[in-house]
Amino acid sequence: MTGRDGARLLALPPSAVLERPLETLRDVEATLEPDVVWVLGPSREPQAFARVRRVFDAPAFHPPLETSGDSVSRQPIADGLEIATVKGASALRASSEAVSSTLCDSDIAALVCDDVTTTTRPTALETTLEHASELAAALPVGRTTTLLTGSVPAGYDELWHLERETGAIHAVDHDPELECEPAGDDCVSVRVRGGGPTEGYGGSASFAVLECDPDGVAAIDTYEATDFGLEAVSGIGPKTADRLAEQGVTTREALLETPIETLTALPNVGQTRARKMHHHATVLETGEPRRLTDESLPGENWSKPPLCLDIETDGLSPTILWQIGVYDPATDVYRAFVERDDPADPASVLEAFCDWLLGVHPNRALLTWNGWRFDYRHLGAFIARHLPYYADEWESIPKFDLYLWAVGDENALLPGRTNELGVVADALGYEDADTALDGAQTAAAYQRFMRTGDPLEWDRHEAYCEDDCRALWHVYERFRDAPRVCQDANGSETPPAGSSADSNRSSSATADSEQTGLGDF
Repeated sequence: MTGRDGARLLALPPSAVLERPLETLRDVEATLEPDVVWVLGPSREPQAFARVRRVFDAPAFHPPLETSGDSVSRQPIADGLEIATVKGASALRASSEAVSSTLCDSDIAALVCDDVTTTTRPTALETTLEHASELAAALPVGRTTTLLTGSVPAGYDELWHLERETGAIHAVDHDPELECEPAGDDCVSVRVRGGGPTEGYGGSASFAVLECDPDGVAAIDTYEATDFGLEAVSGIGPKTADRLAEQGVTTREALLETPIETLTALPNVGQTRARKMHHHATVLETGEPRRLTDESLPGENWSKPPLCLDIETDGLSPTILWQIGVYDPATDVYRAFVERDDPADPASVLEAFCDWLLGVHPNRALLTWNGWRFDYRHLGAFIARHLPYYADEWESIPKFDLYLWAVGDENALLPGRTNELGVVADALGYEDADTALDGAQTAAAYQRFMRTGDPLEWDRHEAYCEDDCRALWHVYERFRDAPRVCQDANGSETPPAGSSADSNRSSSATADSEQTGLGDF
């Protein structure tokens, strides 16, 4: 275990464990470095548990199998930090006093009970919490208990207030960060956090990593099983992975030892695809990016580097761009434009940003990560609406998108298991400010500020935006220094033939989507 204040809890559905090769699970461990592995219930899955215990060095627990009878168990997850586990909901009522006493211990970060789930009745327009009466009987009054369950998807986070005597629903807070105080002496309060498979991440093949600390769960990241093992390599899907396994190739190391000619002989794998497999496997193994073409980086040949830009909004359909951050690589200076006073005024931050950009840096280009799908699109729309006198000037500013250059235009291979900026930057050695925030959390925080007037942790949220800007330039520099591997029409590798001119992308070439990191908002 690590010596940090919190712990990384890897929540693995049994299906994801049993359906993946051992080599994939080993890659999960090596990449994510969990402190503890939670094999989800509520059913008993001894084969999945045995497989996890065989592969992972980190301790593992599977409450339906190893928690005896109706007792409550304690599972250490970090120095001085534990979680309580029960075999099922029946233990909550049968051992209610023991459960309540255990949860009052300051070392307990959360309670795990995989029986707990939610049920939606569309005709009644209501959602119920299964086993609410058992929870009401066992949980302590006067405090909020964090409950983890694999029976609801990762990312679920709601605060339920239950009447102590009956378990009837007193109230539900859909924004637990806003109000986490218990409802009263006649109620118990339970913050239900999901750890189960998430729709859109490959169903049962998805899994989550929960960052736990003494206050409960600080953050949750979701991954697809195909982000690991052989299937993480570009060009290798389930069928190709099975065909490679038939030839004894089950790891990326073995793939790199397999001749190109052997890969080319596989169905639907030509020489170009085979070479790309080798290149991407090398990138994943070494953590070093690789440029596939001789296309120059956006702004690479300009006299001054582009300004790195990132925005924060109040949601995917924003009413305000409340933070605009800009990092200048030429001077190593970061500038933030933040609306702290009047969230009903979307123009003031935009105006301050445009005054500065057009007045101080009229000839500089801008650089984003996935900006054509979010940052540039919303900036353009808001400027046209609130600052029409700056609209033409804004449209004339050169705008580059490093994500589009690398991923969309297939100019480079990335070492990250996803294409999110933070994941890619981390894989390339960027050390962030450890804000434990993502785009959805910053948006939700500003929504609370808009509703209640309660100020954000401004320094923390500004540090998050600055991190994105500086991480973007870190990735840019790593791309700039990366080796180039060019191919001709036949898939043969050739020396780079020089750089081509940069092109300024227009927003009309992109489809509506969402900001990387805001997808679960």
